[in-house]
Amino acid sequence: MKQVKFIDLGNDCDFIVKGSVDEVMIQVADHANGVHNMTITDDVVAAVKGVMTDV
Repeated sequence: MKQVKFIDLGNDCDFIVKGSVDEVMIQVADHANGVHNMTITDDVVAAVKGVMTDV
């Protein structure tokens, strides 16, 4: 299982997501688009994968 904390991406946000890599990436994209109005680029994907941890 993987985990991403949005605060680890430099956002003032307490959103934490856990699941498989695919599940985490989908939830991160949904949250980033819906809450932070972010566009998911290759750089964003790389940053997310860079702070993804095992739980």
